[in-house]
Amino acid sequence: MKKILLFTVIAILTFSVASAQRISAYQAGSYQPGLMNVRDLAPPGAGIVFLDYNYWNNSTSFIDRFGNEVNSLKIELSPIDPGFGEISLDLEQQISGYANVPVFFYTSRFKILKARYMASINPSYLTSNYRMNIHDKDTAVTATGNTGGFGDLSFIPLGLGWSIGDKVDISFFYMVYAPTGRYETGADDNIGKGYWTHQFQIPVYLYFMEKATALFVMPTFETNSKIKDADYRAGNRFTIEYGFSQYVTPWLELEIINGHNWQVGDDTGEDFWWKDTQLDARDQTSTVGFGIGAWPWAGRLNIRVKYAMDYGTKQRYKSNFLSASIIFIPNLLAEKAAE
Repeated sequence: MKKILLFTVIAILTFSVASAQRISAYQAGSYQPGLMNVRDLAPPGAGIVFLDYNYWNNSTSFIDRFGNEVNSLKIELSPIDPGFGEISLDLEQQISGYANVPVFFYTSRFKILKARYMASINPSYLTSNYRMNIHDKDTAVTATGNTGGFGDLSFIPLGLGWSIGDKVDISFFYMVYAPTGRYETGADDNIGKGYWTHQFQIPVYLYFMEKATALFVMPTFETNSKIKDADYRAGNRFTIEYGFSQYVTPWLELEIINGHNWQVGDDTGEDFWWKDTQLDARDQTSTVGFGIGAWPWAGRLNIRVKYAMDYGTKQRYKSNFLSASIIFIPNLLAEKAAE
């Protein structure tokens, strides 16, 4: 009987989400702090650079607005008569995923406002898997699922980079996230977010010891359009990141980066169905990452790995990340060698 009840609970939860065609209440924005490599946004020399990012993430806990892990569900046995009682079920969940993001980055030979012009295009491929176990001391029911496909496309139509001597680099980037990934409100296999995001970043670098040491700080601001086929707009977000990179040899680099992300604007719209509920809270998270990079082909090929983890999370999933990336410089459209 208990097992039948648990199956019924899962069926009700699944059916209510799908049949109501509701927007997900867990909107976490487009930008994840702490995952980029410290020197990735320093203005490169003129030409084309190819980068390929690979991310694996894993989460076993959703953190509520008070910073507490959600590890149980309370279900009213009768929505009409509260006196009928409720059951409390333990909840164990695991969400994992993979993302591949190739980046084609261009830096001009010419200058605008004394700055190098920069642009990029960044397609993405994503997979996601979940496992949810709902149980009491006698009975357990497990639900699983997975999805995958091409995600949202991001691109930088406008980037400007200024170098002030050998000690300072300052850039400005305007990035757009286009909702090209599969999205349908109420579907359980969405890959894209279903809305446009406009993102503005200003990375600043300070160098020491002939650029062997780099200090980095970057604010990021995101604003979003309405979600596809619905009257809902996710709130704006602000991120601040800072980091340190050190070359211990001419080919080996160590780095640490820390980032804090806050929702700074309210969600809005007629389809904002979780307004004034326990889910109606601005989310936040912080992420710290540690990486190591090497140049097996000096000046042409860089490989690196990084581990990152969330902390200080509220109203969103708390994750751990592993990343591996390569940078290849083919010397296309580069500066002509001096005669």
